[in-house]
Amino acid sequence: MALITIEDVEGIRVLTLAHEKPTNPFGKEMAEAFVTALRAADRDDSVGAIVVSGGPDRSFSAGGDFNEVLLLATDESVDELIDWITDLYLTVLNTGKPTIAAIDRYAIGLGFQLAMMFDWKIMSTRANLIMPELEHGIGASMGAAILSTISSYDIARHAIMSCRPIGADTALRWGMADESCEPEFLLDRAVQRAWRMARFPEVAFSATKHVLTGRLRATLEQTREDSKAVHRKAFAAKAMHKHFHNILGRDVETAASATS
Repeated sequence: MALITIEDVEGIRVLTLAHEKPTNPFGKEMAEAFVTALRAADRDDSVGAIVVSGGPDRSFSAGGDFNEVLLLATDESVDELIDWITDLYLTVLNTGKPTIAAIDRYAIGLGFQLAMMFDWKIMSTRANLIMPELEHGIGASMGAAILSTISSYDIARHAIMSCRPIGADTALRWGMADESCEPEFLLDRAVQRAWRMARFPEVAFSATKHVLTGRLRATLEQTREDSKAVHRKAFAAKAMHKHFHNILGRDVETAASATS
């Protein structure tokens, strides 16, 4: 089963996250498939803009794949995790063509941060953005860097330290989303926006985007090493293992010790 499905709609490339789980968790394989599809769309002269969706009645992405996180037994494996996540975000920012995120259900943690990389973000009225890392003993350094760059210190502080859902109305007010609509119209609205943005002259758009995203790209690179240090400490403390056990319904300590 393909992790990303690809469809062209009158010059718009629609990439649908198609993990077997409707929550669309991101592991390394999912990230690699997404990056490959996104770069191919960016290189394709027949594509004017790119829409990314979690699929009908599915979450945009509920975050990282817990099954993979359980296997992070060394500092090197944690560093690799931070590297591919950072590179995932940078790939969206470095895409020269307009990118539109169609966000339904949940965008949590990694999924929330990934959504913030897009040029235009449309949320369904039932969608929620959530940054629950601290509540579960996971470092939120990358989320802190991203949200404080795209919004403000106070908004980032509240989103990260409250660990509470951010609905579409609040996301619009805080600049985390650009539009909202009912779920049944979400993909059509995203494609319509993509058609509008695809009409921008390519050189003017890509050059402007490069400048516009410069600060966020620099922030991601600057926080790469800091995030590695934060996550090494958090994973070594194993504070998040109880949460993973509740989610996965398995013996976390056994799974973790199998890699040591």
